[in-house]
Amino acid sequence: MPAPRATFGNSVTPLLYGNGMFAELVDEVKGLDDQTLTARFRAVEAKRRALEAELAAVVGEAHRRRVFADDGHASVRAWMRALAAVSNAECTRRIQLARLVDLAPAVGDALLGGGIGVSQCGEMARAAANPRCGAEITDVVPLLIDKAPLISFDAFRLLVRRWEALADTDGAHRSRAATHAARTASIGVFGDVAHLSAHGAAVDGAAMMNIFERFRQAEFDADHAAAKAESGDGPLRLPRTDAQRRFDALRAIFTAAATAPADGQTPEPEVTIVVDQVTFETHLARRRLLRLDPNLPNLRLDQRRCETANGVPVTPEDALQAAIAGRVRRVVFDSAGTVIDLGRRCRLFVGAAAEAVRLALQQCGFPGCDLPEALCQLDHLTDWADDGRTDPHNGAPMCGRHNRLKNRGFRIERDDDGHLHTYRPDGSEIT
Repeated sequence: MPAPRATFGNSVTPLLYGNGMFAELVDEVKGLDDQTLTARFRAVEAKRRALEAELAAVVGEAHRRRVFADDGHASVRAWMRALAAVSNAECTRRIQLARLVDLAPAVGDALLGGGIGVSQCGEMARAAANPRCGAEITDVVPLLIDKAPLISFDAFRLLVRRWEALADTDGAHRSRAATHAARTASIGVFGDVAHLSAHGAAVDGAAMMNIFERFRQAEFDADHAAAKAESGDGPLRLPRTDAQRRFDALRAIFTAAATAPADGQTPEPEVTIVVDQVTFETHLARRRLLRLDPNLPNLRLDQRRCETANGVPVTPEDALQAAIAGRVRRVVFDSAGTVIDLGRRCRLFVGAAAEAVRLALQQCGFPGCDLPEALCQLDHLTDWADDGRTDPHNGAPMCGRHNRLKNRGFRIERDDDGHLHTYRPDGSEIT
């Protein structure tokens, strides 16, 4: 048996072989029924949130008292590294969270009570650390706390970053300009391995993502057709992994570009920037291109939008430059987040209804599912057979698996604020 090693807390335990405590815990968990296991997860998650709140309070107080100086440390960061052997990244996260709950105690209350997640608090703490606008996050903390339990983490992060871009317009513009100026790309071959690296402005990346996704889907469709032809009614075995298809899709993009005629017409970029009227006209007024309309509605943060259709945050300047170049159309949302106009004079007609549904969500509308909307079916929330209208408010992208769950008694409803609520067959909500 190897020599025992010291563990956190200065106890000595033979770590390699353990002492059986975890095995006992695993056996206990294995004996739980499904409902009790779900309840156990909720209880553990609530406990974790409460511990994070307590940790933030301790770190904040240690910083205020300069406890770290007692042992000769120069900062609370070094104090944590010495006591718990945590990484610098984890130290930064804890310090930012401690500052956030000091700035906005309501966040600490929500975290301690389990009403908001650790990841959501971390995203808010990151934004609060912005030296130009971070202190202003207190203006939207109540809204963010209310929204956190209702939306996915990806949607919450987008909401926070939307606020950050609106609160720090000049900083966001400078950051975008610097990123654009520093754009770069390279391809190298080292031995028998090729490496590709690139970075640039978000709006350009969003356009390339759309093109890449179209080629990746074409590779998947080819694999699916070949597997179906070979297996007949048996189980499908795709010949390539998703990673292999992504590489082949990238190669196909380069091949298509190389074989295109030199005098061929370059197609318009396949990217849509979704921006609400208030954000767009306010930025036009800042650039002195428009006199601000005093009758513009006063939208809440969750009703504001400035991002690509697939959820990549962009600055109002990106939207303006794209509009000037003729590469963007007006996409208008009502207060419930439903697309009501795509830059046309009249109300949406049948041909645009599907596009409107896709623009409202970036992924499957079932909670916890992150399949991109481009790969989803367009589902009636209230079925057509049950007098459900073919209307954007009654539609949502759904993956095939979750669309079929409606046949087993699951139902999905959209509230007046545009949020989707999913209910089990017994009527309880999946939250």
